[in-house]
Amino acid sequence: MNIMIRICFSPLALLLAMPLAAQEMPETGFDSESILALKDLQLLDHRLNMIGYRLVDANAPFCSDKGIQSGLLLHDINQYPGQAIARFALGFDGPIAVNAVAPDSAGATAGLLSGDDILAINGLKVEDIPLNGPEIAKELPGYRRIAAVNATLDEALVQGDVTLTILRGGEQIQLRLMSRQACPSRFQIAPDDDRGASADGKIVSITSRMAQYFLNDDEFAAVVAHELAHNLLKHRDQLDAKNVNRSFFGQFGKSAGQIKIAEIEADRLSVWLMANAGYDPEAAIRFWTRYGKEHGKGIFSASTHYRWKKRVRLFEEEMGKMAAMKPVDGKYAPPLLAKTD
Repeated sequence: MNIMIRICFSPLALLLAMPLAAQEMPETGFDSESILALKDLQLLDHRLNMIGYRLVDANAPFCSDKGIQSGLLLHDINQYPGQAIARFALGFDGPIAVNAVAPDSAGATAGLLSGDDILAINGLKVEDIPLNGPEIAKELPGYRRIAAVNATLDEALVQGDVTLTILRGGEQIQLRLMSRQACPSRFQIAPDDDRGASADGKIVSITSRMAQYFLNDDEFAAVVAHELAHNLLKHRDQLDAKNVNRSFFGQFGKSAGQIKIAEIEADRLSVWLMANAGYDPEAAIRFWTRYGKEHGKGIFSASTHYRWKKRVRLFEEEMGKMAAMKPVDGKYAPPLLAKTD
């Protein structure tokens, strides 16, 4: 899949800039279709956050590099051009809130809920978190605070368990968030009318239209695992080191060959990641067969990618390798991750 694009907007924010129907809810003055659209996208956020967390947590024993994974997806009211409707539809009371909590994660164990407002991290108020540093400066102004909050939370969790001060139902509560490591990567839904997915080395992005195309979470996990595989195998760094052109013109010549190698590796690793996380790897075959028959053209059939029939054979080969192995604690050690250690 496309590993060239860094999508840096929030999962829901762009929706508020779209033209929307004018039917208002009399009791609120807000457009009901706008509210429903926000809630629908939030449900996609919840699904992706759950799937992404399961993949990085279950495969943690096989990742040479690890990162902090709380299972929390946070968002900032500043991300939304229409802040009043965002507060109403998404339950904001403070500036930073919990958008989603992955089941069985550190966030879930701590008792955090979607809609909780984050007031402070180890006593440091979110309003007082400095918005400095080169990574923060790369973000658009509306996303700098959430980037700084995420970085501050991760840095605190590296040192150990963290005390979060939250606001829930008008009451301030302190909760203890455990420090837990897993494979690195963040996950986000990107509102877009095109079907697509991307990985930039740190973030896996799935477009909203692609997320709506999946028939079930196993199919969803097949595409997320493919993009996660790019990050875990450090394909972006490898391609950059070889001066590979990852733009449109990279679909031709030597660059195309290098990108195709990365795509094949991501396909191979994806079914191992799925199986270890309890998802059905056969879903990769079902998804790409259906997608290939219905949408056989475009980026997924470019010279940098196998056609769907060859992808299916590749998945079958990898599942045959797993079938010949004896799992340890129900998990299979992916050969490609051993290669990166």
